[in-house]
Amino acid sequence: MKLFKIIILSISSLILISFIIFYLTTNFKKEVNPTSNQKDFYSKLDLALSTAELKPSQFQIRDYENQVEFYLDQTKIILSTQKDPTWQISSLQEVLKTAKINKIKLIDLSIDHPYATFKNN
Repeated sequence: MKLFKIIILSISSLILISFIIFYLTTNFKKEVNPTSNQKDFYSKLDLALSTAELKPSQFQIRDYENQVEFYLDQTKIILSTQKDPTWQISSLQEVLKTAKINKIKLIDLSIDHPYATFKNN
């Protein structure tokens, strides 16, 4: 009877150990691929800029202010990383199309009330 109990205990412990090994090997093989909302923002921004056929220069990222700054010709553009870049680029196109007569110095779309500043020429 003692031998039978020892065999059952050893078989149950063997099953338990094999289950633990199986669980650990299947769960640790999964890759961890961290992504962020910022990465998604920049891919959408790149797509929106290429779709609008705009070629920004002097691209600067200000993560601490949740802003992206770049230049189109002589115009400084500021976008928010907290808003949808597609809508911001669409608004930017409307502003540029509307204000072709006047020279624009700055377009800030990063805040709740976006604004544009004109040159004094």
